[in-house]
Amino acid sequence: MEKRRILVVDDEEDICIFLKDILARVGFEVYTALSGQQAMEIFKKYKPHACIIDVHMPFSEYDGIEVLRRIKELDKKTNCVMITRIDDDEKITEAASLGAQEYLIKPVRLEKLKELAESLKADTPSKK
Repeated sequence: MEKRRILVVDDEEDICIFLKDILARVGFEVYTALSGQQAMEIFKKYKPHACIIDVHMPFSEYDGIEVLRRIKELDKKTNCVMITRIDDDEKITEAASLGAQEYLIKPVRLEKLKELAESLKADTPSKK
């Protein structure tokens, strides 16, 4: 059976490492990106089934909402979850309108991350 691929996009390397460890333990092949540009390069190359995207990336070429928009333009079926420290109703609404499945506020409980990972793993891979 093909291993599920997931892309973690966050400009904080420690968060990428933390999420990669958790997601690998539940059976994902995990890719990480520290910027929007890097995320899009990885997405195009590896076509992950799911993405966890930080909303606020101030030093990136574009923020997580733009990464979400670009991913959904390439594949509407990719499961995307937004994660951020910013509790902003406008960003939450925009992410939902672009097709994000969830919007999580940091810090996210470990139990919630594991539950999320299992739900993403259970979803049917998108057809590329």
